[in-house]
Parts: sequence; structure tokens; C-alpha cells
Amino acid sequence: MAQVNAFLAADARLEHERLAALLTVMAVAAQGSRESIQQLQRELQRHSR
Repeated sequence: MAQVNAFLAADARLEHERLAALLTVMAVAAQGSRESIQQLQRELQRHSR
């Protein structure tokens, strides 16, 4: 049971990170310049590796 709880907690953290990244992308896309969008893309690619 402990392993299931740990897995669910890890899954929730990953989902939170994914949603936070998506919110950041949406905010930058709505208000940012082309340069800021490209910078965000580079940062996200660097962190996803």
C-alpha cells in the first residue's frame, strides 16, 4: 500500500509541474514577444531532459 501511495504522490507532483508549465506557456504566449516565447521554449526543453 505504501508503494501505491508513493506512486500516486509522485504522479500528482508530475501533473502539478505539467500544469504549471502549461500555464506559463499560455501566459507568455498571450503577453510575450516572439523572443520571450523562444526563450521559454529553450528553458522548457532544457528542463525536460
